Amino acid sequence: MHFHGTQENLQNIFTSALTGPCSVKQGDSVLTCVSGGIDSMVLLDLMLCVRNRLDLRLGVIHVDHGLRGDESGRDARFVQDMCKELSLEFHLVELHMDENSGNLEEEARKRRYDSVQAFRQSHIYDHAATGHTLDDQAETVLYRITRGTGIRGLSGMEYRRPDGIIRPMLGISRSRVVDYAFQRSISYVNDRTNENLGLARNLIRSAVIPVMKQINTRTLDSIASLATIARDECSALDALAVRVAKDSCALDWEVIRAYRLCDLLKEPDAVLKRMLINVISHMINEPRGIESIQVEAALDVIKGASHAHTIRRKVKLIREGNLFFMHNASQSPHYTRSVDRGGPFFIPEINKTVRVILPHGGTYNLLIRSLMRGDKIGGRKVTYNLSKMKIPCTLRSFWPVLVSQEGVVAVAVEEDDGFKVTWEQANGR
Repeated sequence: MHFHGTQENLQNIFTSALTGPCSVKQGDSVLTCVSGGIDSMVLLDLMLCVRNRLDLRLGVIHVDHGLRGDESGRDARFVQDMCKELSLEFHLVELHMDENSGNLEEEARKRRYDSVQAFRQSHIYDHAATGHTLDDQAETVLYRITRGTGIRGLSGMEYRRPDGIIRPMLGISRSRVVDYAFQRSISYVNDRTNENLGLARNLIRSAVIPVMKQINTRTLDSIASLATIARDECSALDALAVRVAKDSCALDWEVIRAYRLCDLLKEPDAVLKRMLINVISHMINEPRGIESIQVEAALDVIKGASHAHTIRRKVKLIREGNLFFMHNASQSPHYTRSVDRGGPFFIPEINKTVRVILPHGGTYNLLIRSLMRGDKIGGRKVTYNLSKMKIPCTLRSFWPVLVSQEGVVAVAVEEDDGFKVTWEQANGR
């Protein structure tokens, strides 16, 4: 009777998390990530317990990193056999990773999430569920503290990520998971890499958290509470940062953005740092943010302590006049688009439409591209034209020009809703 009550209580907690912060609705489809370990097998069991009640379509995905020899194949077969017994869709992804990869833990995590997301989207699942527990939350926060983190890192993991990854067991301790597995006679496999204390998270799990529990037996709950507080404060800071980015924005072409320094310098450093993290993370496609040393260097550019700074060779920050620019640091041209006729052409890299006006009746072999070093028109450098148009130096290498086999034939002029470029000559057909 005691066991039944414990199981039922855990199932209720799981269901509340699933339909609450995880946002799973009646009739949704859930891709369940199952490694074969105890956490993921309990996750699968709990999913099956609520499947009929919520009318869920369940599928199972197993990611084989290819790092543990025969054990990897054993785990995959174990999960596959279990799915066959339960009449569940089973999907296997093999990554064939190299054990000598730098920062193996991080690389494996990234590739695992990438493969799950790609599969979820291609097979049209609403959510992808992982078996992360309260212990995993504590390990994550402590790991980030040792690496150096800010308030966003202290926020830990969320029940639901914006990309559809959900963690419905995040409020359940591993000890309760183990009890539940025993009570339900749930089979699972052990991963020997969890015993490798050379891996940071294993060391935190095996040595750091037990010592903390000697100080406070409710250490896991305390760390989870810290993460919740940090997440709430992080959300408030994000809202302020979004407002500052919007109000101070002088130009947003996706690959290059400019902000008015007079507006930025009125704001507290904490808000500016969060704005920098948000914008730069988006530009380099790194949702986990950037290093604190890079944030400080970016802030120095805003404040005039330095003129320019480049982050991960991907984004350049530069101060010019009364503007602060952030732009793609790749080599030019930053975009090209073939043109064989007149008309509007949308350039996604700058999120602008270029209206091309050409002589009627001709066939053309032209390009719209961004300005390149040394480009000339009429024997004079195009930068001269842009200087007369009062275009900031930093912006010029992103400016659209029309190009034939002979070189630049026209320079775009800005309109309210994009650009216009007119080639008045009839040659080059």
